[in-house]
Amino acid sequence: MILLLLAQLAAVASEAPARLWVRIEDDRGRPTAARIYLRDAAGQPHSPPGSLARINRTNEWFFHAAGQFQLEMPAGEASIEAVKGFEYTPVTRRVRLEPNRTTALTLTLRRLTDLPAQGWHSGDVHMHPNHVEGGVYMTMEDCRLYAEAEDIRVANLLISSTDSDWVFDTEHFRDGRPDPLSTAETLLVVQQEFRNTSAMYGHMPLLGIQRLVRPFFSGQPLTAHWEDYPANYHIAREVKAQGGAVCYTHPANRPETPVGPHLAREFPIDLALGVVDALDVLGNGDEEAACWMYYRVLNCGLKCSASSGSDSRMDVMRHAVSGGGKVYVKAGNPLTYPNWVAAYKAGRTFVTNGPIVRLEVDGREPGEEIHLPAAGTVTIKARAESLVPFGALELIVNGKVAASTAGGAITHRLHLETSSWIAARVWGERHRLVVNDPRVFAHTSPVYCYVNKQPIGIAEDARLVLAWIDRLIRDVESSPRFSTEARRREVLEVFGKGRRYYAGRE
Repeated sequence: MILLLLAQLAAVASEAPARLWVRIEDDRGRPTAARIYLRDAAGQPHSPPGSLARINRTNEWFFHAAGQFQLEMPAGEASIEAVKGFEYTPVTRRVRLEPNRTTALTLTLRRLTDLPAQGWHSGDVHMHPNHVEGGVYMTMEDCRLYAEAEDIRVANLLISSTDSDWVFDTEHFRDGRPDPLSTAETLLVVQQEFRNTSAMYGHMPLLGIQRLVRPFFSGQPLTAHWEDYPANYHIAREVKAQGGAVCYTHPANRPETPVGPHLAREFPIDLALGVVDALDVLGNGDEEAACWMYYRVLNCGLKCSASSGSDSRMDVMRHAVSGGGKVYVKAGNPLTYPNWVAAYKAGRTFVTNGPIVRLEVDGREPGEEIHLPAAGTVTIKARAESLVPFGALELIVNGKVAASTAGGAITHRLHLETSSWIAARVWGERHRLVVNDPRVFAHTSPVYCYVNKQPIGIAEDARLVLAWIDRLIRDVESSPRFSTEARRREVLEVFGKGRRYYAGRE
């Protein structure tokens, strides 16, 4: 009987849960937030009570923790991984958990690089705290933890609608000022997205605004704003009048495809008319297709900042991860939102889902200009460092690969006969830490090189953009979503103005 009782007690003890306490710190010993993957011996994920357990597009469960966490979980071997953006080396540990005992563990995240010290500050221009009816309500405290854990220094939290009259998060708007929960290292700024939902014009993050722009959306059936009116141009023009920045997001799903849901169909028109600053070259779409559109407009002599937005629905537990793709902006120090927006508009940017890529052309960085009195040679230097492997670092000149290396640095002397734009690009195969995209990708904004004061211009690309615009014009002409012909004509007049720019580049 005594032996049986002892055996039963031993069995109960072996089934008793273990307790795990974890501290997360940076290489200075300061508590820091991170994305945490925690699994037991059976491979089952665990998260602390009260945390938001999420699942990414690589089907891995995770949660965010602010400096420390504790929980009970089955005894036995456990694995834990802490990840924090692209500048910190992830930490993975295996630990043996004993029943009815507390195991304490410290995870130290060490920097691969310190871009903020060099004036480069990461951002995500397309984050939705609350975007679906019935989602988990995200507070500003939740948003700060999310941003800090993903190392998003400028979190642009966008007010938006979704398939109805309902508009989310207007209660958090503070006339363009960062939320009081912001810190010197993490700015939470509630801004706005304008969405044409009929697949006619596209979606635009509106940044640097002090006043909300109305209407909030267009082209949504069964609402007061069912028409494809006004054109996105009018919304963008109001943002520019406030001194803000306008970006087009998820520009294309395949190269050269001018139709489909959410595409940036009006983008080339609005860029030519001077009311758009940036394009999400990296986002929740096809990067090859985004580059196709980006290169076409640059080859028509226009300037455009490379941008990135995750389009994350933060209130949905299975969705894109905020900060899975980032835009880094050289805004200097100390970090302020107006300085960040100004540098973003000026093209002092690169985008990435992992690699840190840098570019210089004769010592000039992205967004800057070089003026040559006649044909001449420039020296291009690019380098990339990355927590995930990549396949190629490339130099792109007018949309073509001018030089490439499988290593982390390249120097190339390029003779320029005509005006050209120059950028650096990184490609690589899929990696589990690239949480939103099917492959590794990074891209700088261009350095613009002008020879003998001549504009950059490739006639073939102008013709391709014209074909894109002409398809959009035909769709507007046949659209049933106009209440009056006067409104249709107003939109067509705007589009005609944008078209004339590209016609002049043939």
